[in-house]
Amino acid sequence: MSDGPSSASARGSWSGAALLVVLSVSAAAAVPAQNSTRKVRTPPSEVAARAGEAVRWHDDVAAASAAAEESGKPVFWYVPTVPGSRMDRKPEIDLYMRAGPFSWPGLVALLNEHFEPVRQVPGRELAKEHGLQPVAFIEPGFVVLSPAGASLDRADELTTFHPRWFTDRLLATLPAERREAAAKAARWDLPLAGAKITAEPQTAEEYWWFGAAQYDHQEQEAAHQAWAGLVARFPEHPLAAKAQCEIEGLGPFVRGFEVFLPLPEGVLADFGAARGTTAPQGTYDAEALRRAGLRFFAAMQRADGGFVDSIYDFGGTDSLPNVYAAVTALVGLALLETEAWLGDDAPEREVLAPVRQRALDYVCDEAHLNQQDRDELIWAHLYRTQLLARWMELRPDDVETIRPRLVQAVQSIVGMQGDDGSWYHEYPNPFVSGSCLVALAEAREQGVTVEDRVIERGILALSRCRAENGAVTYSQVREGRNARAQVEGGVGRMPLVEHALAQWERGDPERLATALDLSFEHHDELASVRKYDDHANRYGYGGFFFWYDLLVRTEAIRALPADELRSGLLARQRAQVLALPEIDGCFVDSHELGRVYGTAMALILLARTESR
Repeated sequence: MSDGPSSASARGSWSGAALLVVLSVSAAAAVPAQNSTRKVRTPPSEVAARAGEAVRWHDDVAAASAAAEESGKPVFWYVPTVPGSRMDRKPEIDLYMRAGPFSWPGLVALLNEHFEPVRQVPGRELAKEHGLQPVAFIEPGFVVLSPAGASLDRADELTTFHPRWFTDRLLATLPAERREAAAKAARWDLPLAGAKITAEPQTAEEYWWFGAAQYDHQEQEAAHQAWAGLVARFPEHPLAAKAQCEIEGLGPFVRGFEVFLPLPEGVLADFGAARGTTAPQGTYDAEALRRAGLRFFAAMQRADGGFVDSIYDFGGTDSLPNVYAAVTALVGLALLETEAWLGDDAPEREVLAPVRQRALDYVCDEAHLNQQDRDELIWAHLYRTQLLARWMELRPDDVETIRPRLVQAVQSIVGMQGDDGSWYHEYPNPFVSGSCLVALAEAREQGVTVEDRVIERGILALSRCRAENGAVTYSQVREGRNARAQVEGGVGRMPLVEHALAQWERGDPERLATALDLSFEHHDELASVRKYDDHANRYGYGGFFFWYDLLVRTEAIRALPADELRSGLLARQRAQVLALPEIDGCFVDSHELGRVYGTAMALILLARTESR
């Protein structure tokens, strides 16, 4: 079986960067500038909604099991969600699966000919019978049952879609005597991989792949024309509905969840070695992860320099431009940090430099922000500040160009400080205030001053959120009120707050040491909900806080004296990051924030935890 498509059209090839324009971009542009939490979530069109219907799904598990007893084929049970799940974007995740794996001709053939496929959300009793409870099973996922009902395989936390991974995993569940025939059915990717990319595609596969190749070369209009041609000429083909999803910006390819580059054999050797689409331990070292991340960034960057794959809209659809700017700033920071670790003759430098420069220009262009929206704007300002401060530090020849931009970014943060001294995203809270104080301290290191009054008010607001037990509240505590919080619920925020205060000479070394200890102690609780897009467990942890908490923890560790304790904590943090790449070497936490955000955060952490 082929490892993937030709290099001319492989997602993440060095030859071109993807022009990624998703439906939410158009939706955001159509919403008048305002500070609204209204979420514009356009459903798929009639054609796009048919994605995944080429699979001959049974109505329920009981019907599939009865058919399996008669046919002798195993049951493939696609589990879109489970009872009690706290996942917010269930429809979007389901469509990723239907327009991704369940639209691949080879996988469709494999399921229809060699399995009894069923798509069912289990009721509570069925979920209990198969261990499909929230956190224990994080959608999307699947279960494979023998004709007698025994469990043959199960996988959840599916956040990277690759044909080889899916087909090889399912083939492994079949009896040896059936695998050869099943493998032939699954080899749809061979003609795709070897197909000649021409201006006049003839088959449905060629139409699809020609469009994908154009996307990888930033030719979005040509990609849409090819996919529209597929829909018009082959309306009943499994790829037609998929192509329409991609045109509408709803598919997994344009969102960055679907990849086709060859995978390391290690991810295909033992499917039980890691959960979901996380790569088995040791598959990638830091250098391989850097290369994978840089390829991915080059493929996902828009022509204007932005990264717009995220669908994080808790602050409303009108906040998305500010989310894009924040993510783009983090990518720029990841590229800066990565460049500092590359050798002078590293071939990646040639690709890295233009991607980094376009990202910088994007985040410094005020036209890319929605200044009227106040929900996510602060993230764009503070991450831009950190990018510019680090740029000045690492690229001193650019100081004269960067300094005015940094001054403007700092002024933007100061301008968003509330009357009580706190800062806010969606609502005033200590983690945003702490992050702002850290960003302002980094700007100070580059010679940009901030009025003492701004800092003093920020410190007072932040200090009000520290409870007597050392915990930190989730929301801002008003003046005159006592802070009350569970230690367990605030362990992600505690290192940040102590670090932020220390940056302005108000810290307590013992409190910081305790905060770091507790943060590591409860790391597994945080990691357990990493792929949820909402608060999901007993402590209220949310998946979208995962990389954020690791980053602020690392910043706090790096501020410690250079001794064995600091080195040990950085090594511990680094090991956690190295354990989490996806099968293609990229990273993710919540689906809403996206794989670009996760990969940027991980590369920043790898650079900042590495010793030289």
